[in-house]
Amino acid sequence: MTGSILLVEDNERLTEMLRTVLESRGHQVKSAGSGDDALAQLQGQRFDLLVLDLKLPGMNGVELLQRVRRSAALKELPVVIMTGVFRGEDYARAAAKLGVEAYLEKPFGKDDFLKAVQGALERGPARKELSRLLLDLYKNGKNGMIELRGGTRVFVVGGEPASFSSPGFVPFLISANHLQRGDLEQFPPSRPGRLPLVEAGLIGYDDLLEQSRLFLFRALVEALLQNQSPRFTPDITGVELPLTPLSLPRLLHQAAGTASFDLPPYLTSRGALCPVRTPEYFRLANLLNMGQEEVDLLQRLGQGKTVQDILSDCDTPARGAALLDLLARMGMLSLAAAPAQDQQPDFPQKVLFNRPIEEVSERRAEAINFNDLVDEVSESIEQVVGKKGMAAPLSATEIDFEQEVQRDYAAIQDKNYYEIFGMTPGTFSFATLKDAYFAKTREYSPEKFMQLSGDTLGRAQDVLSHYANAYNTLSSVIAKERYDEMLNADTVGLGGKREDELQARIQFQSGKVFLEMEDYGNAERALQDAYTLDPNDAQTSAYLAWSIYKNPGNQRSQGALEKCRMLLSKSLQAERNADAFAFRGWMLLDEGRDGLAEGEFQKSLKLNPHQSHAQGGMRLIRERREAEKKGLFKRIFG
Repeated sequence: MTGSILLVEDNERLTEMLRTVLESRGHQVKSAGSGDDALAQLQGQRFDLLVLDLKLPGMNGVELLQRVRRSAALKELPVVIMTGVFRGEDYARAAAKLGVEAYLEKPFGKDDFLKAVQGALERGPARKELSRLLLDLYKNGKNGMIELRGGTRVFVVGGEPASFSSPGFVPFLISANHLQRGDLEQFPPSRPGRLPLVEAGLIGYDDLLEQSRLFLFRALVEALLQNQSPRFTPDITGVELPLTPLSLPRLLHQAAGTASFDLPPYLTSRGALCPVRTPEYFRLANLLNMGQEEVDLLQRLGQGKTVQDILSDCDTPARGAALLDLLARMGMLSLAAAPAQDQQPDFPQKVLFNRPIEEVSERRAEAINFNDLVDEVSESIEQVVGKKGMAAPLSATEIDFEQEVQRDYAAIQDKNYYEIFGMTPGTFSFATLKDAYFAKTREYSPEKFMQLSGDTLGRAQDVLSHYANAYNTLSSVIAKERYDEMLNADTVGLGGKREDELQARIQFQSGKVFLEMEDYGNAERALQDAYTLDPNDAQTSAYLAWSIYKNPGNQRSQGALEKCRMLLSKSLQAERNADAFAFRGWMLLDEGRDGLAEGEFQKSLKLNPHQSHAQGGMRLIRERREAEKKGLFKRIFG
């Protein structure tokens, strides 16, 4: 057993010899050459053992021992006495009454010295291993103080680490350039503690909170990785401000993912057992931030599988075992000898964040039917010519309307949108466009339209649709710009599917521009048009999902959210594309499922290292993790 030892001896040569012997056995050693120096160190940090010479300059060893035993914090500290002056059984018995573990008379041998030190450490106050101690405090909501090696004292409030005091904090600030040694010497704090650093203007309050939480997080993780067995005192008198609380489940989860784990003994003792979820699982799972591999592992619980079965399908069995072990110790899993069903939460729970990404089956998009088209055309015509005369019967002069439809259909073949309305890009004006459009559609009254049949009806529908597409494109600044970019002889004109593809491209590009402008309503409308024309395009599905998700008008709609998920699943089924992964990552991030979101962003960046949404998502995840380590509670959403 190793420990932190204070060696109090005024003979420097002997001090160095004993220090070398102790450090070679793995002990951490501090030394003091006087009783006053020793008392100051004992009050400033925690030690597991005091090795004390009785004859010291200033305060002698006997007086120091008396003060140690009168101190509530030090009265149980193991002590080994070494002396060359106070010899004999009487002195040894008197020292034993003061709780001395061993009494060595100089000169003594190396083996006797090490035996006395080891025995004192083993007979010291019983201590729990740190992770067990933290879990016990958390489960019982206890208050108290944990003393770590190096003098760091952690104050626990309601079962969670809430503050600390440590001689290592100022050096930590200096090493990280948050505090300048020269400033500290020129403007020393008026009293001990962390807040006086702010009072002296040496560090800002927010920065102090940030660095305090980072220091506390690192100190506890390091102590967990070292398997320290610290002393606990059920007293928080003297808790140091400011408070910097940490979430203990997240802390233990972080440490478990970092530490090495001895897999064979775990499989020997637990491999044949069947882990199942308890109600406590649902209480604590949302406090953790799991990655994709961990979520996948947990999906295999409750299926009658043993620990051995579950870990056999895991890419990193040791890490998976560490997670199962932690969850069991936290009471989130029970290990049964026979298969059993998962228990359910015993409280209302809207969302379980650490769950797999839902794969939503595709729903058929609602197509625009003929009646919708007639209604749309009727409204446009009604705005131009009014209702007067709209119900008049066809006259003898109108019997050639079918021929007019054939003529119009032939006239727009292989013409671009400008040419249809008798313009060029150089002579375009909105007034001319409006007049030309209404002049052409005026002839297609509902009464005439409804008299047609067969191929002529289909061609009339195509003509009106083409007029509407051309008008809508040229009357929108955004869509017109996209059309001008794509204008060429091979892609314009009434060419059936080619025309749909062109319109889909125009609307898709328009939708992306509206997204960049954060005009989510118009973006959704443009991309919905593109999706209707080309529902199998992966990019269109992905961007339509994103526009629906970002549109403030859809924020409270569960149906809109389900449609987003369906569209993204459809996009990825058609083609693994960076945009869909990035958008799905943001949806997961907004749900608080950072681990799964990170996996989606990584997939996106693997396909396209420059995908801006994925890059932004990864930055936010890093900021959140850094803030968690540094101690900031940031409001991300809203």
